[in-house]
Amino acid sequence: MRSYKINGVPAASILLIPGLTTGLHLAVVALLITFTAPLLFAAAMPVNGLNFFIVLAALSLACSGLGLLIGVVSPSTRLTVLYSQIVFIPSMILGGLMLPYSMLPEAAQTFAQLMPATHAMNAFNGLAMGAVADFNPWASVGMLASSGMLAFGLALYLFSWDSKNNQRRGHPSLALLAFVPYVAGILFL
Repeated sequence: MRSYKINGVPAASILLIPGLTTGLHLAVVALLITFTAPLLFAAAMPVNGLNFFIVLAALSLACSGLGLLIGVVSPSTRLTVLYSQIVFIPSMILGGLMLPYSMLPEAAQTFAQLMPATHAMNAFNGLAMGAVADFNPWASVGMLASSGMLAFGLALYLFSWDSKNNQRRGHPSLALLAFVPYVAGILFL
């Protein structure tokens, strides 16, 4: 990290490059699954390709932003794994990937709306697949995108060049602000 700082590599580049590569990998995997799943598993193709890519871009922004923010606020690799599991495992279980949102009890539905996967599945169903959405799918896209941009902004703000330095620009708990769009969705949807 010191050689990056000495040679003038901006902090934004250090943070944006992993985010962009994560988005690129997600796009490649999504394309691979989208075009092979109908052949291998008789899965349905997206009805609206443009909306599919809009939702995919918003999901990529949200997940890579949250992942980057977790990496910035974590003081160790152990806590990085723990924080990411706290966010992404409930997101997989309650977000509609394993159990449909409509089958969850009301309290679990409210909690699930704090998860990016819930909004991604809602938007994919309502906008790309031609299925019925559980709530406004465009609002889900907006929440994913705004949470992702907020997470990237917070990661830039909270980034520290030296992990040994105890003085930070902000407290790591500021990272929870990345969930404000989802809380607003619970309150206003």
